[in-house]
Amino acid sequence: NDDDDDDDMMDDEQKDDSEKEKQKQKDSKKKTSKSKSEQEKEQDDPFLLTPARLTSLETSAFTSHSIKGLKRILAAYRTACHLGDPSKQESKKGVRDDESDGDDDGDENGARGTKKRKKNKREFYITSPVVFDRLMATCLMNCQEEFHYHLLGDGSSGKGGTKDSKKANKSKKSNKDDSDSDSDDDGNTQTNTHTDENKPIHPRQLQKSPHYNTLHPYMESFFKSTLHLLTETGKEPRLQKFVLSALSKYIPYFSSFPRSSKPLLKACVKLWSAPLDTSQDYQMVRLQAFLRIRQLAITQPFPFIEECLKTTYLSYAQRSKFGTASNVTTVLPTLTFMGNCIVELYTLDYASAYQHAFVYIRQLALHLRTALMKKTPESVSAVYCWQYVHCLKLWVAVLSAAVGGKGSTASVAHDDDDGEENERNDAKLGGGAGKDDEANLLKSLVYPLTEIILGTVRLIPIARYVPLRLHCVRLLQQLAASTESFIPTTNILLGILDMKEIGMKPLRDGGGGKGGKSKKGGGGGGTIRGLRLPLILKLPKEGTLRTMEQLDGVLKEVFVLLNREVDLYRYSPGFPEFSFQIVQRLRKFNKEISNGRWRAYSKGTIELCEKHSTFATQARSTLVDAPKDVRRLEALKPSNMPSMRDRYDATVAKEKRLEAVTQPVVSSSAKNKGKDGKNEAKKKNETTKKRKTESDDEEDDISLDSDEDDKVFEEDDDSDDDVAKKTKSPAKQSKKKRKVAVVNEADLKNVEALKEEDEVQEGIVWSDSE
Repeated sequence: NDDDDDDDMMDDEQKDDSEKEKQKQKDSKKKTSKSKSEQEKEQDDPFLLTPARLTSLETSAFTSHSIKGLKRILAAYRTACHLGDPSKQESKKGVRDDESDGDDDGDENGARGTKKRKKNKREFYITSPVVFDRLMATCLMNCQEEFHYHLLGDGSSGKGGTKDSKKANKSKKSNKDDSDSDSDDDGNTQTNTHTDENKPIHPRQLQKSPHYNTLHPYMESFFKSTLHLLTETGKEPRLQKFVLSALSKYIPYFSSFPRSSKPLLKACVKLWSAPLDTSQDYQMVRLQAFLRIRQLAITQPFPFIEECLKTTYLSYAQRSKFGTASNVTTVLPTLTFMGNCIVELYTLDYASAYQHAFVYIRQLALHLRTALMKKTPESVSAVYCWQYVHCLKLWVAVLSAAVGGKGSTASVAHDDDDGEENERNDAKLGGGAGKDDEANLLKSLVYPLTEIILGTVRLIPIARYVPLRLHCVRLLQQLAASTESFIPTTNILLGILDMKEIGMKPLRDGGGGKGGKSKKGGGGGGTIRGLRLPLILKLPKEGTLRTMEQLDGVLKEVFVLLNREVDLYRYSPGFPEFSFQIVQRLRKFNKEISNGRWRAYSKGTIELCEKHSTFATQARSTLVDAPKDVRRLEALKPSNMPSMRDRYDATVAKEKRLEAVTQPVVSSSAKNKGKDGKNEAKKKNETTKKRKTESDDEEDDISLDSDEDDKVFEEDDDSDDDVAKKTKSPAKQSKKKRKVAVVNEADLKNVEALKEEDEVQEGIVWSDSE
């Protein structure tokens, strides 16, 4: 009986296993059938964008020139641009922007019908990233050609929907395009750009096409979708660069879409002035963003350029707050690039540039007047700051470029080789070298800007703000060289030599002492190692102009600017009288100062003045006009010598090369040593803390202050060692000295050590003084 029961149990288990296997097979068949049915549904779904369906859309829109195919691919492009929106992520299916059943030509009623049926339509949805990338690249690169074909090309006449018919009507259409507009393009190629990217397209020219009312809403949707993609790309410099570069073909069409122009300008200015990313890839994004801003200023109707000038300057003023010496490798190069871009914009239209420059220079004057009248810390800090100085630099650069004639539109390369066409473009832009009257408007702002800079120098004439005064001297010399006018700065430079700190003996570590080189920490803790005056606005409070490094840096810069001043006015008939004050003061300086290097600087400037004075005295004796009748500043300049501006640019370029050569290069091993040193310092601090706690527990008689820093313990240990060394006998000290001397002589004999490269520690800026 037991055996029978076991057999029955076995049979039941086998039956159960067989039933389970059958059930699994049924479930797998159901799943496969479901997956096949889902795949069939997806293939049959006309709104799922697959590679095959995308190919058919491309053929219909870009090869057959079908308006219906163009509208369908623009609807898919809009879906792709909004694919990352939260609403799209929640539901992949929704309202479709376009799937009208109208004919290819279409009309205004058909466009209104699509808007009414908008809520009843579905939109495309994309599941493949390959399809997404292909769709974005295809639309951005090819839609402009279709817009031109249907609005300005062969398709604008309602004839010819293929390439063959297009080639047949090639010559006729080119003649019509020439009669309708002033453009040089023929509208007969699909591979090249049909219109000049820097030339506007009048809306009436687009309205002549019978397809304008049909394509207008879809073009506007395309521009809004592209703008949405540009603002929502996040931190993807490559995608931003691609979208901005592709937009260059579409900017001329924005004249018919004024509502989309300002949002595009706002987005481009935001990308152009972004402060966070300073990588090399993002610099290309800044460049492309500025090119689109400049293109908008050129192609859009007149008031739009004023919006460009206003928004770019305000963005620059906001970013200039952070242009300090600590950000010399990140923010300052970006500010320099932004300043050059603004100079380029302000030289496009001198009339609009004068209006904005007048307003913003007046704002700087109001800040200065408030500081002169109130003399409060808040009002003074509004003038003596990096933001104010950077704005002064910007307007000096704008006026120098406009008056000097180097910032005109002629400096920007155009694609057209026809000289008459370029002259026509320059005339439409409102700028250019031929607009002398408008350039004279900007030249009239040189005098008020000069007075503002001189007022900034006189605001607080103390030794601490000597670097700021030198900044102002550089700006005045740049204005003088660009405008070829007489703006003397010798009184400011010679006034620095009259300061009492210049004649005093430099401070050493512990206080006053004989003149000589200062050690680390000299001047009461206010010493700056390797002083770089172009990167600072003021000196430290303690020991101002009392350390050797500060004195050497200031005096070196003073003599460099004096030599530059002498070189600027060397061909003036009044140069002998102008240089008399300089020579007299420098001779007195040589008697008061005993430093050999400073006296050499002074003697070099005196010799330069005497050399040019001799030349001017001989040259002006041959002039026919009386001194009062000589109006030209460089009346003595030979014809083969460079102009005042060219000499200034040459000297500045030479100084930059010398500064670049003297800057140290930090090696990778030095950086690693710096990191190791920081780690060791942390370990020492931890060990000192442990010793402190142990000593507090074991020794009750010794009381230590809990607020003391860990460095105090290290200094106490060093002081105990010094006391022990002093108590040693003089014989032992002499033996150690002899050993050290022997070691030093052995090191000098080591020839291989000369081949080793010196390593500079990170964080130390070495001065170029001896």
